[in-house]
Amino acid sequence: TPSAPPAPAAQPPTSVEGTQSANQRGRFAGMSLEALQAKYREVVGRPTGSSDIPYLKWKIREAEAGRVPVGPRPEREVKVREDGKRVIPLSFDAEDLAALDKAWRDAGIPSRTRFFMRAVHRELTAMGATEAAARFAPKEEE
Repeated sequence: TPSAPPAPAAQPPTSVEGTQSANQRGRFAGMSLEALQAKYREVVGRPTGSSDIPYLKWKIREAEAGRVPVGPRPEREVKVREDGKRVIPLSFDAEDLAALDKAWRDAGIPSRTRFFMRAVHRELTAMGATEAAARFAPKEEE
């Protein structure tokens, strides 16, 4: 005779406290977000804007184990060319840049840099920033 499958074992009722204790184990148990952020500052050596508790716990453990850099983030070195100029990155969509380049070439402007210098001069002048605009004024030979 076929027998019925065994009845599932009765599960003990899960209380809210039982669930919390499973999630709240270890040395960070019961620490508030603010306390974890303070611990992060102490161990990692810099502030955090994160409010992600699992991330903060992980990062503290990683810093204590020496697997992540600690201390203030190093400033990015400003690269100044020998002529005293800095290169600034500008990103454009390839098609947009092609249209821009065609426009300044068709207008007889000798280079993209010259085009941007003139555009910056005009915009700063329009804003009333005459002192800054003077730094971008076309040179006498233009």
